[in-house]
Amino acid sequence: MHLQNTLFFAVIFAIAVGCSHVSSEYGILVAHTSEKYLEAGVPVCYLNGQGDTIVPYGKYKFCQTDTIRNIGFVYENGQNGRIVCIDNKGKKLFYVFKYDNGPDYIREGLFRIMDENGLIGFADSLGNVAIEPQFKFATPFEDGKSQMATNGEADSDREFCFWKSDEWQLIDHKGNRVMRYSGIRSGTDSLKGLQIAIFNAQEKVVQEISYSYPPDIEFANNLNVRIDLQDVNFDGKDDILINLGRYGNQMVQYYDCYMWNEKEKQYCKDESFKQIESPQINRRRQCVFSLSRVSAASYCYKRFEFIDGRFVNVATLTQIFKSSEQPPLFTEKQYVEGKGMVTLHENVVEDEISSDWVSIILK
Repeated sequence: MHLQNTLFFAVIFAIAVGCSHVSSEYGILVAHTSEKYLEAGVPVCYLNGQGDTIVPYGKYKFCQTDTIRNIGFVYENGQNGRIVCIDNKGKKLFYVFKYDNGPDYIREGLFRIMDENGLIGFADSLGNVAIEPQFKFATPFEDGKSQMATNGEADSDREFCFWKSDEWQLIDHKGNRVMRYSGIRSGTDSLKGLQIAIFNAQEKVVQEISYSYPPDIEFANNLNVRIDLQDVNFDGKDDILINLGRYGNQMVQYYDCYMWNEKEKQYCKDESFKQIESPQINRRRQCVFSLSRVSAASYCYKRFEFIDGRFVNVATLTQIFKSSEQPPLFTEKQYVEGKGMVTLHENVVEDEISSDWVSIILK
């Protein structure tokens, strides 16, 4: 699970001690403190629009939200106080999943919440519980889906924290299952395959896939049971990407792919996607970019398009760093039918290459 940086506070606090002004709005709570400034760690109370104390001093450690119109976030007392969501009447609604030292971000209208036992669910920006807490782990929603597990363990690779489990489900905004997949192991360690089930809108299994990892999977530097749903050929249907791990010193990522076949109304394996190194799916350009490192001072980028039922390398770009004092030079090639890769530019600066590459090249 990738972690993004965020400001510790959702808003900048600027309410001074002794401030006699109280909002005339009746449906809100405003935080006040006896300290000079309302900032992290100071004791707070919340007053309503009539100046009545709704949340007294000492009830919570400090606040994350200075003005509560619908919901706000406060911290329990104690060194490792949990984040609590309260409404504009001071009522405790639920605990909030802590992310980046603050409350979870809202993604696609929902954020993660927790119950007393730490199980995860989802709520909307008004404090309505959309999915009851029931998961040991769940990712933020992306493209209408969240990955959840009911068992497993936390892990990290020094930079990111993530959850390891052999049993996962993908759910939609209503908590309905979209897919279930589980790892198949030989003994206690070796990962041999996956058992995948796809559900329809009524949560009935419409297809099952027994997937076997390729023999060279044992050379992966890291491999976790993981599937993603993404529209890789831009036909409006999600396709299944199976994580094959990262390889070599450059940690190049590979995926196996099952693509939606509209004619057969099921997922069918596509062998051509596996060739794409560290794929970056670009919806705006309707293509898939790849990146690989050729040497310490040289990188290779490729552009793939889905043509006649397979992914085809239609353009390449080589980036060479001559020295730290000089800008990198680029050689750009494009596929021309009957001629193969034709050089468009050779050893030119960034301004002369196609704008398609600008968003992915290393600066």
